[in-house]
Amino acid sequence: MSGKEMLSLDEFATAPRKQRAVVKTPASVDADRAVEAQDAPGLEEPGERREASSGASKALRQMKRARMKGASHFVNVNLDRDTKRRLKLASFNTDTSMQAIMEKAIRQYLDTNGF
Repeated sequence: MSGKEMLSLDEFATAPRKQRAVVKTPASVDADRAVEAQDAPGLEEPGERREASSGASKALRQMKRARMKGASHFVNVNLDRDTKRRLKLASFNTDTSMQAIMEKAIRQYLDTNGF
């Protein structure tokens, strides 16, 4: 191929895109049903449409809550060298992770102080 020849996109073979499997949670199924109910032709009156809309928003809130239920929330802690070394040694000696030790210590502190 010389420098003057140009290739077009049609000359390259491309594979078709894979379709992703959609995993539906019970909350997302409820949200889909609420959206379908909102688009239903029988809902001509504003009161019925408002009820369907509030049902859809309620289902959406429930879906968001279900999604956030298993989420982890992180906290960064700045430790001096000696404390970090002691934490690492304790983690090694007790065969637990440093994170588990920190979580237990935080829970114990909160319980002790009534939070």
